[in-house]
Amino acid sequence: MDIPKANTGVSAGDLLKSYDLDRELYSAFCVTSADLIKRLLEVRKISVHSISFRCKDRTSLEKKILKKKNKYKSIGEITDLVGVRVITHYSDDVDVVAKVIEKEFDIDRGNSIDKRASLDPDRFGYLSLHYVASFVGERSKLQEYAAYNGLKLEIQIRSILQHTWAEIEHDIGYKSKHDIPNPVKRKFSRLAGLLELADQEFISIRTENAAYAKNLDEALVSGYAGIGLDLISFEKYITTDPVCRRIMDGFKKIVEIEETEYDADSALINRLADFGVVDIDNLHKLVCEHEADILKLFEEMQELPDEDGDDEISSYSISTPVFYLCHVLATKLTPRQILKYIKDNDWFDDASGKEFYAILKSFNGTKKGDNVVAFN
Repeated sequence: MDIPKANTGVSAGDLLKSYDLDRELYSAFCVTSADLIKRLLEVRKISVHSISFRCKDRTSLEKKILKKKNKYKSIGEITDLVGVRVITHYSDDVDVVAKVIEKEFDIDRGNSIDKRASLDPDRFGYLSLHYVASFVGERSKLQEYAAYNGLKLEIQIRSILQHTWAEIEHDIGYKSKHDIPNPVKRKFSRLAGLLELADQEFISIRTENAAYAKNLDEALVSGYAGIGLDLISFEKYITTDPVCRRIMDGFKKIVEIEETEYDADSALINRLADFGVVDIDNLHKLVCEHEADILKLFEEMQELPDEDGDDEISSYSISTPVFYLCHVLATKLTPRQILKYIKDNDWFDDASGKEFYAILKSFNGTKKGDNVVAFN
């Protein structure tokens, strides 16, 4: 079947042919643009959920050309052949990312739109920020970007919840409020309100977490009393407490290790809760009380067979002293409880599982005569 011509005299076939000829260029431009945006955000320490990209599907392009047959005189006038989508964690991060895009790209204001601002008061749904952009003149002069001089891409920025709404709405097939049956419109409006409220509440939680962390910095100066054990307080404690640092340095004297950056460890906090440790003050007292045993048990465990069978340097973070504190506390349990402790943490499946159990059961620590701690 012949593809009809646009009224401008430029046929849809000619436009598609131009696209086909430069498809590899557009694909490279797509990847390069997404990578550039990723690096621009990373250097500013702006965390986002994801960055995706795509070149426009040929079938979709053909439909667009035919639908707007009087509009395009050349393939370069179509501004969404290349698309990059940035999904942020929070709705207010959309503006943070937008500032970077506006600074680092040449924005086509005539074709860009902030659909959030154009949202009618009675209109349900979530919309996003759309930029049509190209590389700024200084960047396009660089060798690695010169081939893309003059090419345009669409950059969409939206939050996770905005993206969720858009994807579901698209999947259902409704493109405007007039497409939706009246009985369904009320449900869509309620859902949109809930998502908007959820977006704002997530921002509120993030703000409260930041305030809590700041207040912890001040509270820890005067001691640990009254501070509960959670991901934030635990990280503050292990990264600032001199006893944890001293134990970590003691590990390095026993064996050559590589100290790595601490990564949030919910499992370790849950493990402490099983031993009845639910506040920083109690944790600190146990770390101080069992400092010698932690070092001693660490040294004994270096004799366990290496599961991988290699001689690579082991990696540990500043949370390792507390990790070994849990092992020390486990040595005070009954043999049955020790076995449960190992099995609950899937350590019995390791090559050294049985030897680990034997070490914990026979460990002769300096505090062996203490009362057995709580264990759930």
